[in-house]
Amino acid sequence: MRNQTPFALCLIGGLFLIGANYTSGIGTIALIYVLVHSIAALAPVYLIIDILLFILVIIAWSGGIAIILGGFLLTTSQIRLGKLIIGIAAGFGLISFILILIWVVITFGWAGLLVLTWLVLNTAWALGLVLTIIARRIAK
Repeated sequence: MRNQTPFALCLIGGLFLIGANYTSGIGTIALIYVLVHSIAALAPVYLIIDILLFILVIIAWSGGIAIILGGFLLTTSQIRLGKLIIGIAAGFGLISFILILIWVVITFGWAGLLVLTWLVLNTAWALGLVLTIIARRIAK
């Protein structure tokens, strides 16, 4: 079985994400939905966009389970699909985290950012995201 280490990292990271009840990617997808639907020129393709966003919501909502599934796919011949699933599940989490950082700096200033940094460093979901990003990176 190849890619044992990335699978183990995905398993541990996915369990961290499940334990932390991490589903922040859904908020980012909702923001994308609102932004896309505010562009009138895209009205003819709203249905296609909504279907794609719905699929992304399902993957982001499943969070840790999607990471574990993607890690398992890394051990099979479906490495690209596994990387895609991990990328979507962890990627929206990373985008959400960046948006939270921007919001905290704008709202509370640098002191708020320091408090948020301390909170992130002491939570399981941050460690889960880091482990899954590392696993996706080292998978061959």
